[in-house]
Amino acid sequence: MPFSISTVDGVIRIVLSGTLAAEQLVRMANALVEVEAVCHVCPHRVTDLTGVTRFEVGFDEMSELARRRREMSPANPIRSAIVASTPVQVGFARMFQTLNDHPRITLRIFSDLDAALAWIAEAPADSGL
Repeated sequence: MPFSISTVDGVIRIVLSGTLAAEQLVRMANALVEVEAVCHVCPHRVTDLTGVTRFEVGFDEMSELARRRREMSPANPIRSAIVASTPVQVGFARMFQTLNDHPRITLRIFSDLDAALAWIAEAPADSGL
C-alpha cells in the first residue's frame, strides 16, 4: 500500500492506495506520529481511502490502530475526516470511527474530498473543533 502524508493549507493529508495490509498500516501510523511530533498545534487531517483497492486488514488491526491513537493524545482537539467512496471503504472507515473513542478527536466520514475539506475548514484553527 503506497501512502503519502503531506500538509496542505495547514491540514494533514493522508492518501492511501492499492492494498491496505497490516504492515503498511503500521508504517503509515508511525509516519503520522513523526509528523505530529514536530507540531506545536496538531493540525486537522483528511485521510483519503478512495485509492484503496483491497483490504488485507480486519478488526484486530483496526482495533490496534485505534488503541495507538488513544495513547497518543494530540496537543489540542482535532477534526479527522475520512474520505471513502465504496461500500468496503466506508465499512472500514466506520469500523475505525466506532473504535476511535478519543475525547480530543472528532471523526467523520465523507464520500468526497471537497465535503471533507469543507467540514475541516469550518473548525476554528485554534480550538481544533
